[in-house]
Amino acid sequence: MSRVVSVAAVGAAIAALVSQPSYRSVLAKWTGVNAPGGVWRILALLFALMNFKNLPFVWHLRFFKAYWYQIFFQPTPIPPHALFQPVVTQTHAPLLEIDFNMHKSNSTYFADMDISRTHLFTSIMRGGIRKVSQGGFHMPRASNKSATVAAATTGLGAADGTESKGGNTKYMIALGGVQCNFKKEILPYQKFEMWTRLLSWDRKWFYLVTHLVKPGVGKPASYSLQPWRKSKRTEDVDPEKLTGAVFATAVARYVIKRGRLTIPPEKALFDAGMVPEKPEGWVYEGGDVEEMNGHANGHANGHANGHVEGVLPEKGSVDWNWDVIERERRRGLRFAEAYTVLDDLHGVWTGGKEGVLGEFADISLLYR
Repeated sequence: MSRVVSVAAVGAAIAALVSQPSYRSVLAKWTGVNAPGGVWRILALLFALMNFKNLPFVWHLRFFKAYWYQIFFQPTPIPPHALFQPVVTQTHAPLLEIDFNMHKSNSTYFADMDISRTHLFTSIMRGGIRKVSQGGFHMPRASNKSATVAAATTGLGAADGTESKGGNTKYMIALGGVQCNFKKEILPYQKFEMWTRLLSWDRKWFYLVTHLVKPGVGKPASYSLQPWRKSKRTEDVDPEKLTGAVFATAVARYVIKRGRLTIPPEKALFDAGMVPEKPEGWVYEGGDVEEMNGHANGHANGHANGHVEGVLPEKGSVDWNWDVIERERRRGLRFAEAYTVLDDLHGVWTGGKEGVLGEFADISLLYR
């Protein structure tokens, strides 16, 4: 009610100003509304402002804003025990992202998730990427809108003696694939949050999971990179309410390359200071996935009712050692292994051996 009263008061004040002839003349001169085509220029400006997120090169601005801030301007060092914590980013669905069903087009989800994953991955890999500056900084580049970070570094992979000499060897962090499940539609100009965290890793790939959710449903208990923020959590949120707030869930995988050489994720995390060195002769002796989650049936979500707590770091895990890290990595790896099965689909394409329905051109100025 108070918000409605405030909006009404602002509207009344603006109307009072506009009713004054002197203000009307100044406003008309400043906006050019009386000039030929002035109204259309104002409408075009308003349309651009309402869809600023989708203007040319704004995606690049969003990407570099996330990259530069997390690498060079983030004031708080990331604690290693925050390795599996999510980054939360907020955005909305402007008109240019709406399809003919009057909700956010599925294809636009991926551009938004690029930004969220950039925040997350540069946060946890900051220690390794910052070593770029020690040997001379090389401008990061994105090969396309799906690539998150490409950087020349002297640090990533240093744990196995692959560090570059002279800072000339380029390391690239590249996106290797995304799989997204859509659950609910996002309406025009509806706000939503993206919660992105490290899910797991194997010998080659990092796996990141992103949940697009209704804003305000998640209540963070703490903010590792923003300790000045107060906790919003007063009590546990009902699991059904959490699940009902999800618009979509996506899993993406990244690989770190040094030329043709793949840098193992574990070594990159060690170089970034996010995991300790493994004790000599260490062997994981924890329970299997079903035992860790208290279920013998091995549901992929950790609970038969869809509760997501089973794949998140356990509360009170303060002793940051490889037993804790490996337990959380294996929990997420169940989802990652299901995702990697899709790699075999590359071999299903036959190249038209059994014939095709036809060839049909899309709208393009480059091809006929």
